[in-house]
Amino acid sequence: MKTKKCVICNEPIHPKRLEILPNTIKCVSCSTTGKKGGVTVTKGEGDHTYNETIIMEPDEFRKFQEIETMLMGKPFDDEEIPEDDDDEEEETEDNSFLI
Repeated sequence: MKTKKCVICNEPIHPKRLEILPNTIKCVSCSTTGKKGGVTVTKGEGDHTYNETIIMEPDEFRKFQEIETMLMGKPFDDEEIPEDDDDEEEETEDNSFLI
């Protein structure tokens, strides 16, 4: 298999990345895609209950958390939202998490 090089840094793109995203032109390090926010939602009733994860862009997720916090009667604290430079998933009490 021929290696494909990143258009930004000219380093080879990892084969697994090319396997999943065959049309990609950037390596992971040069990709501008950031972390997404996700919220787990339980839907249905009784024996037909299921969970769904809604994935959001960071600004949508921040707005969601702001509204959710206000509805719970707490003041919104922007400092509680982890920064993008943290690579680990974090789960919060409201079943929201960052990806």
